[in-house]
Amino acid sequence: MEKMRIVVGGFIGLFPTGGATWDYLQYPLGLKLLGHDVYYIEDTQLYPVYQASGDSWDDCTFGVEYLKKAMAEIGMEDRWAYRDVATGKTFGLSDSKLKEVCETADVYINVSSSTVWRDEYRKIPVKILIDTDPMFTQYQYHLKMEAGGTEAEYSRDYMHGHDLFFTFGLNIGKPDCRIPQFEYNWLTTKKPICTDFWDQPFTNQSKFGFTSIMNWTERPDFIYEGETWGQKNKEFRKFFDLPTVSKQKFEIIINRPKDAATAQSINNLMDRGWDILSPNHLISDKENYKNFVQSSFAEFSVTKETYIKSNSGWFSGRSAVYLASGRPVLTQDTQWSKYIPAGEGVLAISDLDTAAQAVEEVTGNYEKHSRAAREIAREYFDSGKILSDILAHVDSKKELALDSSQARQVPV
Repeated sequence: MEKMRIVVGGFIGLFPTGGATWDYLQYPLGLKLLGHDVYYIEDTQLYPVYQASGDSWDDCTFGVEYLKKAMAEIGMEDRWAYRDVATGKTFGLSDSKLKEVCETADVYINVSSSTVWRDEYRKIPVKILIDTDPMFTQYQYHLKMEAGGTEAEYSRDYMHGHDLFFTFGLNIGKPDCRIPQFEYNWLTTKKPICTDFWDQPFTNQSKFGFTSIMNWTERPDFIYEGETWGQKNKEFRKFFDLPTVSKQKFEIIINRPKDAATAQSINNLMDRGWDILSPNHLISDKENYKNFVQSSFAEFSVTKETYIKSNSGWFSGRSAVYLASGRPVLTQDTQWSKYIPAGEGVLAISDLDTAAQAVEEVTGNYEKHSRAAREIAREYFDSGKILSDILAHVDSKKELALDSSQARQVPV
């Protein structure tokens, strides 16, 4: 594959936390490992979500410094830019270098619809959308189309600004999948994992037990086709008694909820034997996050109701780094088991009984499941394979564009 100049957009500076960093960082890192000329440009037109104590609500300093450090740690210290909506300033690359990068880029990879379009991005020959939140993404588009007017016009223009559409919904387009596709040709992909960065020698010793990292509710339920579509809090009810039934240690990092009803739900979890850990220090940056994952015995993961109800085929990028670390994963099946083998290394669960059986299986045959976990990560999530597949579609797109251009030049 020829070397390309590729720009990646994401949310590292806006969400300066360990998990989000790995979610987006492995795109530029993985492309760099493939030998491409890669830049990361964060241009969300959103005000900073996190600030250091005492900073103004619109001060992006904390996020910018965090992004600067993260990029330096992967050898891309001079290959990033952060465009700040509050001040209009660009941090990292100079304005002239940013302009030159965009003018000479072959591909723009827009992860999680993070980038707001500017003319310089639109002119890049191939623009790719990576939908990391299947069904939620399409529902938002559905809402805009229903609203009509300028909202619909803007949303349609934004989507049509892309040339290729990829989704983590591995089951999209299949008869049992309920995700609306609209007029877009959705291709499937998975979270790219730079597996060499997660590999570690086998050990059955761990500081933590069955762990995971989650939000209880990220957003309110929504109504689609007359039904309610919800978050992890609904699915977790099925497994409340798992620590008691399995007699194993379960430690979950959850942001403490802001409302009283959700706080009570977290207290109910603790009463039933769940250890609720604070994200502070444990996953505050990418290295802490990695250490937490690799210090865990295995992952027990609850999935958002919407991913399950839509039969999306979504599989967690967080679970994928557990696998790459040789940590078995127990997680609910969104139909991902059609595309990723289940049973060894990663076990599909649906209710309390299947979860308890999976816990017993992993604890009784840990080395087997640990080795299988690592093998699945390398076979199904390796960044080299996933990103090469995406770029193979880019090559096809460029060939079609060239053929069309040549056809238009044939005299009639």
